Parts: sequence; C-alpha cells; structure tokens
Amino acid sequence: MSADNPIQVDTGLSTSVHRLGREKLAERTIGTVVQLTPDTETVAAAFRAAGLRFSRKAEAVKREAARTVRAEAKSFDFSVFEDCAELQEQARLSLQEAVAAFLKLLAQAEDERFQIEQITQNTTVEQRLGDPAFRARREAAAVILHQVWHGGHWIAGAWEAFAEVFDDYRKTYPAPSPTVASNDTLPARQELIVRKIVSLDAWKSAGR
Repeated sequence: MSADNPIQVDTGLSTSVHRLGREKLAERTIGTVVQLTPDTETVAAAFRAAGLRFSRKAEAVKREAARTVRAEAKSFDFSVFEDCAELQEQARLSLQEAVAAFLKLLAQAEDERFQIEQITQNTTVEQRLGDPAFRARREAAAVILHQVWHGGHWIAGAWEAFAEVFDDYRKTYPAPSPTVASNDTLPARQELIVRKIVSLDAWKSAGR
C-alpha cells in the first residue's frame, strides 16, 4: 500500500458493514444473521486495506458447520422429541448462543468502522500511514469483521444441515403422537434443554 493511492485505503474502510438500527440488532434470529452477514468481497477489501491476506471461502465455512451438525446428529436420540416442530425449536435454541455472539461482534465491527471512517475524513493518507496506532486499529477492525463473516456463514451452514436432519426425522417418524409426554420421559426432555446439538466451539475459536 503506497502513500500516493488514497482511494484504496479509504475504500477498504468504508465498505465493511452497513450501519445498523438497534431494532435490527434486537432480532436475534437465524434469518437476521443470514441477512446481516457481510459478503466475502467486503471482508477481503477490509483485509487488503489493513495489509492482511484473506483467502477463505464462505462455502468452506458452511461445510465445516454442516459436518459438525451431522456428526452430532449421528449419535443423537431423536425419539425423545414429540414432533418435528419440537425438534426445530430445539435446533434454534442450540444456535442462540452463536446468534447472540454474532450480533455482538457485528455491533462492534460497525462501531469500529464508523470510528475509522471519522478518522479517515479528518486526516491525510500520509498521517494515517505514518501512525502505527491507526494501522493497528485498522487491522483489528478487519479481524473483527472476519469473525462476523465466519460466524454468520457458520450459522447458515449449520442451519442448512439442520434442514437435512428435519427431513430425516419426518421420514423416520411420519406420524408423531400428539399426546403429552409422560412423567417417565420428562427427565429426558429436560436434559435436552442443556445438551447442545451443535458444537459452538468450532467458530468461536476462529481467528485465534
């Protein structure tokens, strides 16, 4: 990156993620994650502006998440669910921690992008290139944006794999009983609330 190419520097700083309303961040759903996940080109541009190299592909992250879900599903006893709706609800609950972490990181990435843009508007290219603190901050902002990108695609990949699990469940249990669970099955259902179908460690440790 050279001092006579200010456009490249500014572009990387201003194309991270769109500024979000607080009401959108409050929607802690998988659909919100999919909608707000930054695209690969945006993350790559931020990395280039920070002097970093970015080479991962979104599909690779999704496949990683899907493998995690399928591995967990192989050893899971799905007979404890009363119907597919209950299974789907439990699947959503298993991803809520990841969704909350994604939205928190997204807010941090957006706030940092805004602060960097303010600095960019009030300094020259030479000043920014000669400021080690600014360069470090821009690099940190790119890393946070990458974590958002990785987390969003991981959640999307996990949910796509869950769709396969739902289909398999419907085939295995085509006519679920509408009766209320007996006292004998209640402990097993309570245990499900604690047990995670999806391991969240896979993407939490990304970038460390």
